[in-house]
Amino acid sequence: MQPWMIVTGASGALANVFIPLAAKHEWRILAVSRKEDFIPPETADITRLQADVSSMAGVDTVMQFFKERNEVPECLVHLAGSFLLAGLGQTSETQYRHCLAANLDSAFFMLKAFVAILRKNHTAGNAVFVSSVVADIGVAFHEAVAAAKGGLESLVMAAAATHARDAIRINAVRSGLMDSPAASHILRNTQAREMAQRQYPLGELIDPALVAEAIIFLLQQRQMTGQILSVDAGFTAIRPLVTS
Repeated sequence: MQPWMIVTGASGALANVFIPLAAKHEWRILAVSRKEDFIPPETADITRLQADVSSMAGVDTVMQFFKERNEVPECLVHLAGSFLLAGLGQTSETQYRHCLAANLDSAFFMLKAFVAILRKNHTAGNAVFVSSVVADIGVAFHEAVAAAKGGLESLVMAAAATHARDAIRINAVRSGLMDSPAASHILRNTQAREMAQRQYPLGELIDPALVAEAIIFLLQQRQMTGQILSVDAGFTAIRPLVTS
């Protein structure tokens, strides 16, 4: 029987490229989104579930799916999240709470429930999360999302340390700005796109397909846990030579 994989944030741009790739690796996929009318990519082994995993009630809905079938998910790929381009002065309390809930609370609650069902059934497993370069280097006007993703990376490392003895691996991909519809408000014209590209040493934005491949890589590496793998065109490690 093919193993189950939970994919959260299943209505997003990254999920649209990741889910077909994961299906090729013979996982059965439970695609989870808070949107009621989302349409995941068509694959042979995909089940759709509506749930808001930024609360334990939503996470319980996901876990109930497996309890009713007496099955255990072996993989969690947490793609749920949101982006906020705003400094401290421009961020309202509502925006801040939403950003933390979407990016950090959802990760904490999903990982808590995922680890619990694995331990109860004495099953090994692994989880991969998606972080951002703003968690590792100061980028102006990203305070709330930087706080959320910084917390996410710390969560990954701490939980990996706690549950290595349970044969549960926990890692994350740290992505630069992905060239996707979610970034359309930033890449709003040719000038804005060129300016963004110049921030990256390799001179290009991040292809979501390459982030998807990095997630698959982490899922398959049996001796990697507690790692934050950067797919960022050199953004956090080296600086580009900007000539104009």
